[in-house]
Order: sequence, then C-alpha cells, then structure tokens
Amino acid sequence: MTTDSGRQGDFILPSATDLLDRREFYAVKIYFARHGQTDWNIQGKAQGATDIPLNETGIAQARQLCEELEKRGIAVRKVYSSYQQRAAKTAQIVAGHFGTDYETVDGLQEMCLGDFEGHTWDEIRSLFPKELEYWNEDRRYHRSPNGESYQMVLERLFKALGHILAQHDTSSDENLLIISHGAVILTLIAMQQEPPFSSYRISVENAVPVEFGITELEEIRAKLQIRESGQTGQLNSN
Repeated sequence: MTTDSGRQGDFILPSATDLLDRREFYAVKIYFARHGQTDWNIQGKAQGATDIPLNETGIAQARQLCEELEKRGIAVRKVYSSYQQRAAKTAQIVAGHFGTDYETVDGLQEMCLGDFEGHTWDEIRSLFPKELEYWNEDRRYHRSPNGESYQMVLERLFKALGHILAQHDTSSDENLLIISHGAVILTLIAMQQEPPFSSYRISVENAVPVEFGITELEEIRAKLQIRESGQTGQLNSN
C-alpha cells in the first residue's frame, strides 16, 4: 500500500530549542537507504531527477535490504520514499516484506543535476568543462547548470523530515526507513565532517541501511542554518 503526501513541503523539524530540550526522550530510530541498482548506475550516467527504474539486480538488492534489516533485528514500522520510481519500487518491496505501507514524500528525491543528466562523467568533463569546474569549486552552494546545489537538497530534505517526524511519537521505539538517493544521503554524511563538505569522496552503496539519530539530524540542521556570511538562516515557519 502506498500513500502520497503530495508536494506541500510545508513541514520542518521542531525548533532547535524544542529538540534539544527533549533529546533524552528520543527513542525512534531513522534509517536511510539508497535505492537499488539501475542500468544507469552500471553505465556510470548521472541520473539526478531523471526517473530511471530498478534493474533486476536492483530488485534483488531491495530484497537483500529486507534480509539485512531482519539480520540486525530492525522491524520497520513505516517506510518513506522519494517519488522517483527507483526509490518507490525499493520502498514497495521493503514495505511488503514487513507488512506495512510506504509513503512518497516530496524532498527525498535525488539531487537534480540539470544538463549533466544522462551523461557519463567523462562526457560531462568533455561537454561542460567550465560548468563542471564552477560546480566543483563549491558544490555545497554552486549549482550544476539548470540543477541544484547540495545546500538546496539539504533544505528540502529537512522539510521532508519534519513532515515525517510530525506523524510519529519520537519517544516511541519505532523504526522508520527512508528510501532515498546517493547524493541526498551523501549530504547528511558530508555535513557531519569538520568543516562540513571538506570532502566529497563519500561512497553510498545501493540498498544498505545507514542510521541517523534525531539528535544527529538536529545537529546537522544547526550547521545548515549557518551561512557563509555567518548569518543564521531560519528554516522553521513559526
């Protein structure tokens, strides 16, 4: 069963003060996993917003993800997913295995790579040398041509997380699984570096669970709000 939250993007994590005051009550666990393999993964093509389906290996990886979660003793209460079919199919397989439903949430989708999409990185270096150089200078804030920056991905991701957490009692011992994409999970890991994004050499494997505590996510969001100018960006709407 699937439900769709739509494209509202209106929800965000509670304020930093609220979260930090209540951190001792957090019991819910959040696991992220990248979708299973696609043909473009094998071909080394930039996928981004292009909606590419799982291949047979990707479907098998989704089933292996179920086995890995069970092996770790993780009973998934609910699955959330990007609306892109490679993620949604992975979520459908996992949700079916655990007898629960999944919900597609706007904000969990892969980073849009604009004009780079559909090309291998060798092709991108040949076709878009100046654009690639500009992007590589500061991928956190610089956008690929007609695409997104990592900062933009992070801001929409935290709105999606707020929507997800609003549906659950964070003091419960529920396990939530979020099926997303390589660049989305990379941004969270890169924000844990000191300084954030000091390295982009981060590998995010297909269909492997990665746990993030709510306190960890709030610490990442606190870093996200500190701009290069030293100003704090306000993410919450009230």
